[in-house]
Amino acid sequence: MDMTNPTATAFRNLVIAADETLHVLCRLRGMTIDDLSEDALETFFFQALDDEFWIGAR
Repeated sequence: MDMTNPTATAFRNLVIAADETLHVLCRLRGMTIDDLSEDALETFFFQALDDEFWIGAR
C-alpha cells in the first residue's frame, strides 16, 4: 500500500487495525482505553500509523 497517498478505504482499515491493537494491548495490561490520557492515545496512533503518514493531517 502506498502510505504517501492512501485511499479512504486503506486509511480506514489502518485506523481500525490500530484501534483493535490498542484494545488488545490494554486487555493484556489489565486496563481500559478510558484509563489512557489523550496524549497517550495520540502517541499510540501516531506510532502505529507512522508519523510520516500524518504530516498532511496536522
